[in-house]
Amino acid sequence: MNHQLQRLTGLALLLITASLLLLAGCHVPFLPQNEIDSFPLDEELIETMEVQGIRYTRVINPQAAGDPTAPAAIWVPSSAAQGGSYQAYTAFLPRTDEQSEVAAAGSAAAPAAAATETAVNEESSAAETRENELQEKQNVDLPLRRRALIFPSRISAKRPDIISLLSLELEERLPLRVNESEDPALRQSGRLLSSRAEIGKAARNWLKKQKIPTTFQFLIYIDSSSGRNFHFYTCTWIDAQTGNKVASFTFRADLKGRLLRPLVPDNPAPLRHLVNATSWWCKIRSRKEVDNYLLEAGHLSDLNYGRKLTVFNKVTPIRDPRSKKPLGFLFSEALGEVYVSDFFAADGSLAQSRKPLKASFKEAWALEIPSAENQASAPAIQAKDEENSD
Repeated sequence: MNHQLQRLTGLALLLITASLLLLAGCHVPFLPQNEIDSFPLDEELIETMEVQGIRYTRVINPQAAGDPTAPAAIWVPSSAAQGGSYQAYTAFLPRTDEQSEVAAAGSAAAPAAAATETAVNEESSAAETRENELQEKQNVDLPLRRRALIFPSRISAKRPDIISLLSLELEERLPLRVNESEDPALRQSGRLLSSRAEIGKAARNWLKKQKIPTTFQFLIYIDSSSGRNFHFYTCTWIDAQTGNKVASFTFRADLKGRLLRPLVPDNPAPLRHLVNATSWWCKIRSRKEVDNYLLEAGHLSDLNYGRKLTVFNKVTPIRDPRSKKPLGFLFSEALGEVYVSDFFAADGSLAQSRKPLKASFKEAWALEIPSAENQASAPAIQAKDEENSD
């Protein structure tokens, strides 16, 4: 009896050991994983990213089957991807200017055939005018590149190749200018930071000590985590105005340390919307010449000749009245407009003002504000100045 019991016990232990070995070699979805993000360990890896608290998943674009010009994949909220309830929305979209012009040309074909030579000349002149206006509009509407600063960490110190490659891809896929910190003390202290929580805390504390506003719009840092088949790196974004996390995505390397490209997600529309929706500003300094100024932005920031910028002299931080948490800052005391007149170095430019600015300054801030908004706000600013003078 005892011999039989020992035999059964041995078989049970053997079955348990075999089961554990089987589980260790397989991916079981309900078991806790060591990897960052929801990457199943098979050939079809799920790509995800998080922007402003919303998690996105990259999925096959349903529109690509019937439209060869449509992107092969799109980013949708993960909840929609898991429920399979997403589709490409194309109905009732406004037509582009080119389509409108083609439609207008088609409807006006018959009257145009009977038009006189004078009318044809007038139409040609009007077309040239519209083309010039379109070119000017395209120049003005070119999105300016926001600036991002890489906050030093253990990864940035050990793997500078990752930072260089990531910076190149960020600038290639997004309207972004990426720079590394030149502060030796900050770089030295950053070498000790490895976990996401401690890097984020150090970055926010450092951000609080900086002048308002900073010269950059985003703070970016990298941390890592080891998985069973891959090594994961997470890129986290902090908004410079609030100190809050606004985006993150993960890229991978194999167990030998070779990076699997791309590092930045393909066609990152949610990230692009985040960057374009963030306010753009740069420093402006006065020169000895009257109505002549230096801008800390140029060709690499996608500034162009004649671009108009509004100069502000003061910056006021905005905080939540209850929690006292920073919500951003407000530029005030508009001094007037300047326009870009020339460029120098890699990312610097010269600006001039057609009208004298309201006050002199050594250093101020230049922002891009649509001219319609400038015209609407000008009377209010003038009325406020008159009220203060009284």
